[in-house]
Amino acid sequence: MSIYEEVELEDLDFDPIKQLYTYPCPCGDKFRIKLEDMWEFGEDIATCPSCTLRIRIIYDEDDLPELCQDDSGDDDSAVDGLETNLGNMKVVENETHQKDAVNVVQQAIQ
Repeated sequence: MSIYEEVELEDLDFDPIKQLYTYPCPCGDKFRIKLEDMWEFGEDIATCPSCTLRIRIIYDEDDLPELCQDDSGDDDSAVDGLETNLGNMKVVENETHQKDAVNVVQQAIQ
């Protein structure tokens, strides 16, 4: 595996929401490395999703920000929960429309 460049941690951009470090790639995209991978696996290679280039990140674990833990579990469970809530909303909406339709029919009969 060839390394395009070695880059100091402080030269990367950090997104605290996504917990992701990025660095401009010559192809126009950005090298990416997850903070979680750096903490848990000691990962030091950032890859570009648009080309085959890789960079090595020079850092000490002491320099890394704290890893934010999501209380709801992984991203998939959060998406599943959202889909369930949306599904429940549709059921309630359908029940409301059905009740409204029944009321209209009952009023028309009277």
